[in-house]
Amino acid sequence: MVKAALPLFARFVVSNGLRIKHGKFDIILEKVDQAFPTVAKNEGLRLIEGGMAFLSPDVLQLSDPDTAPQNLSFLLAQLPQYGQLYNRELELWQQSFSQQDVNNLNVAYRHGGGGSRIDRFTFVATDGVNEGFIVNGKVQAEPLAFIIQVDGAVKTSPEIVHLRCASDVELLKNGNYGIYITTRSLKASNCDIDDDQIIFRILRGPQYGYLQNITTGGFILEEFSQRDLKSKTIVYIIDPFWKGNSDNLEFQVTNPDGMSAAPQILELKWSKIEMQQDCYEVCENVESLPLKITRSGHVMESAFVLVKVNEMTAFAGKDFTLAPSKLVQFDPGMSTKMWNIAITYDGLEEDDEVFEVVLISPVNAVLGTRTKAQVKILDSKGGQCSSFHSSSQNTHNLWMKGILRPASSGSSSSSRHGAVHLEGIPLSSSKEMILQRRDKLTEIRSVNLSVSRLRAIGNGKTVHPSSIFTNDTGVFFKYHGMAALRVEDDNLSPNKNKMATESLTSQDEPKKNVVSPRKTEVPQADASVQVPKFYFPKSCTPHLKGLLHFEENTQKLFQCDGISWTLWNSTSKGNDLKTCPPGWSHHDGRCYVLITDPKVQWNVAARACKERYHGSLASVASKLHMQWLWEFSERRSFWIGLNDQRNPGQLEWNDGESVGFTNWRKGPPRLSKKRRNCVLVQQQGKWQRKECMKGKGHNYVCYRKL
Repeated sequence: MVKAALPLFARFVVSNGLRIKHGKFDIILEKVDQAFPTVAKNEGLRLIEGGMAFLSPDVLQLSDPDTAPQNLSFLLAQLPQYGQLYNRELELWQQSFSQQDVNNLNVAYRHGGGGSRIDRFTFVATDGVNEGFIVNGKVQAEPLAFIIQVDGAVKTSPEIVHLRCASDVELLKNGNYGIYITTRSLKASNCDIDDDQIIFRILRGPQYGYLQNITTGGFILEEFSQRDLKSKTIVYIIDPFWKGNSDNLEFQVTNPDGMSAAPQILELKWSKIEMQQDCYEVCENVESLPLKITRSGHVMESAFVLVKVNEMTAFAGKDFTLAPSKLVQFDPGMSTKMWNIAITYDGLEEDDEVFEVVLISPVNAVLGTRTKAQVKILDSKGGQCSSFHSSSQNTHNLWMKGILRPASSGSSSSSRHGAVHLEGIPLSSSKEMILQRRDKLTEIRSVNLSVSRLRAIGNGKTVHPSSIFTNDTGVFFKYHGMAALRVEDDNLSPNKNKMATESLTSQDEPKKNVVSPRKTEVPQADASVQVPKFYFPKSCTPHLKGLLHFEENTQKLFQCDGISWTLWNSTSKGNDLKTCPPGWSHHDGRCYVLITDPKVQWNVAARACKERYHGSLASVASKLHMQWLWEFSERRSFWIGLNDQRNPGQLEWNDGESVGFTNWRKGPPRLSKKRRNCVLVQQQGKWQRKECMKGKGHNYVCYRKL
């Protein structure tokens, strides 16, 4: 055993007895590979479905005493069937790899997924010289299999890791207030599941507001994903007519494997800011008037609101001085704030002065119903006025309740003028009526209630008050919308009393712009009564809906219903006010609301009417009814409830009423037999068949029965 690195040679001497010859010869050794490569380890591989694992020397190893690892190769006879072999550069091993690659962890197997549980590849080990390799002490030339065991992926249910009340209120671009639902309030976790595959299925939607995708503008009725929460596209729209301060929805989170977590409830809470009172009366000689602003509902977060002052007959800097800051801040847990106004005392005897305080631009809150407070500065009258008194109810609220009270029973008003109080007249939300006093009323110190009447000017007829209230300071009469009135005593001559006049004027239609009276026909209020023709100052339009007009010749009161002037009675008026919520319009015993944002398809409109507005898509009973709806819709296309969703090819109203009137543009349309027929009202109120769940979105009209 001589190392090959040493020089090998032999020296010798040759002699014939006479002479001696020395000699040397070199010995050259050549290596000969006589050892076969041996499969030392072939343990196989185990991994989960869809996973990847490296082939290390612990699971696959060749040994050869006369061959280096880089020369020991695995020749691939059969590639894996359900996965692939990769190197670190993510390139495939197609033909062979060496033991050195295995030692360097440069060979990996990746499972391709699917339901397979066993995979393998076969190889022949070689040292590049000998044919064959040793396995378990025997030489073989056939390929050897490397077995790969695939375990099924462990399916886990998604888990709610974050659930808290959503309460951050924001003002949206369309003027609504909303609460964004993000991962700040709702988040789920599931191993190796993408965010767009974690689905929140809605088991029960919000009861008062609704969910909307702020990107597409569509309603969210069934589900949303965790990716939607991360991208801040889910918003809860607060119903402006809902008097409460909270809502909730029930949901269940699921994953693509069908695993789901237990149902959960997401709370939605917000705060509402409003004035504590809507009317204040303060004596001029007080130094300061504190206005109380209250916050109700969810008060655990900070909120802000701006205060705006509208000058009327009182002026800032002259009659009162405002606080330097117009921003009112509510800290967490705070529900009441005072905003002070300094009252200026000038010592002069003058008329009462009025200004208005308005709440605007709330932050992290919504405005309540009482957003305005009217402040009346009373003349001190030589110190006889009480220092401060207020009324917590405005005339509109009193009128609705059918009672009338003085501003304060404790105020000293014996030196003040008497007053005849007229009711406010409710109009549509787009119109607001104001009362303008044309002259001062005579003082009423003592009145005989049995003989006192309010007479209409020019005809000598007596109009009886609907109610009378009296106290130590005066007598208060309540009447319904007269044009020109005179307070008289039946025992006295009419010319002994001064005239008191009240007029009703629309804010956006000043008196100087009122057109000359023109002749307008009044429809019959009753089939058995022939109503004569009268003169009205304006034609009845939807914008004048609710306006009352007193006809002096017949002493009758008429009301505009949006189309024509009809005889007015207190019963119909009371039903209208009691039943229809704010923002809705009354017509023929029903309440209607027009929805213009967002524009939706018929099926979404029908569901919104039912779930959000607790009603149904409008049905049409007659040509006159259709004319009213067309004016109510502002002459724009809108969905009605006619459809064939229950009986394919047979139209019926969504509320179950029978079809007794139609208004097709070109006669009855040809109907599909696949529940796709819904009706859209278009130009001039004509009907057109449309797809129920496809195509462009439109406005829609919902209604409720009284």
